[in-house]
Amino acid sequence: MTAAGLQVRIRQRLPGGRQDGGAADDFTLDVSFETRAGINILFGPSGAGKTTTLRAIAGLTTPDEGRIAHGARVLFDSAARINLAAQARRVGFVFQDSALFPHLTAAQNVAYAVARADARAKTARVNELLALFHVEHAARRRPRELSGGEQQRVALARALAARPDVLLLDEPLSAVDAPTRTLLLDEIDAAQRAAPIPFLYVTHNHAEAMRLGAHLILLHAGRVVQQGRPLDVFNAPQGALAVRAVGTENLFAGRVIEQRPGDGVTVVELAGARLEAAYNALPIGTHVTVGVRAEDIIIARARLTDTSARNVLAGTIKQIILTPEQTELIVDCGIELKVSITAGTLAALDLHEGSAVFLLIKARAVHLVT
Repeated sequence: MTAAGLQVRIRQRLPGGRQDGGAADDFTLDVSFETRAGINILFGPSGAGKTTTLRAIAGLTTPDEGRIAHGARVLFDSAARINLAAQARRVGFVFQDSALFPHLTAAQNVAYAVARADARAKTARVNELLALFHVEHAARRRPRELSGGEQQRVALARALAARPDVLLLDEPLSAVDAPTRTLLLDEIDAAQRAAPIPFLYVTHNHAEAMRLGAHLILLHAGRVVQQGRPLDVFNAPQGALAVRAVGTENLFAGRVIEQRPGDGVTVVELAGARLEAAYNALPIGTHVTVGVRAEDIIIARARLTDTSARNVLAGTIKQIILTPEQTELIVDCGIELKVSITAGTLAALDLHEGSAVFLLIKARAVHLVT
């Protein structure tokens, strides 16, 4: 039997700034969506309204108007004056930090959330959930004795202990290292399949969204700008707002100068370069916004001839930006392009500021929106 979906249609004005980041201006959240079976991803840049949406669903904040329901069970309806208290909503919540009770052991933290069960049943439920997230060895440890990954595993177990109807996850893996994140993604996927209940998972990490999501809801500036399979949304953002919301780092003004339907190609001219995109039948002369994600660009030290990439641009590295998770290059190819690579690639190709390079971009990685 398919689990009932979560239906959200809310409007909330937040004067003086956003609750999940962004500038200190008035901000209006105005979203409408329904979850699908499996894990649903709420995706968008900081300040898009992701955390505010979760807080409204959980009953931690009250929208100005709208309706929130799980199946036939109404959690909030401004017109009908229904507003269930957070503890009555049967909604689990996993925060960015584990928010565990520091004076309780891992097992006691999970047991705290088990509702109305005798001692034997409660112990069995706790053991089941600790085993699901592979932290049964840490049952008697307190949070300060756990690693970051172990803390989040216990937090996930605690959130499911009360058998909620819906589970909300607010960037739960943002504070764990990459190897632990990979393992936790598998465990979250397994937990959803075992439940099964709607999971609404907030992230701005493309890899997490692709790994977990059956359905992606794309937010930008408090609005839903696109929905669909993560691969479809990331590969074909619809409209300039969606292009920005998926994290397209390279955005340029351009103009369609040639159409080659036989080759499946549309050629656009930018201020300083020409790019071939997938054919789209736009009239010659149409002004477009051209977007290319930094991670969709391949870098090479020599010009490659045997490649499927339609665009090969010669350039020079102007800047190298090192971050904890990746390395970004600013490459001048007539236009300045941001390129995302790994630290290993930087070393293997012996890249430095001033290095001559070639950038390879497939036509389908060049997004055109009018």
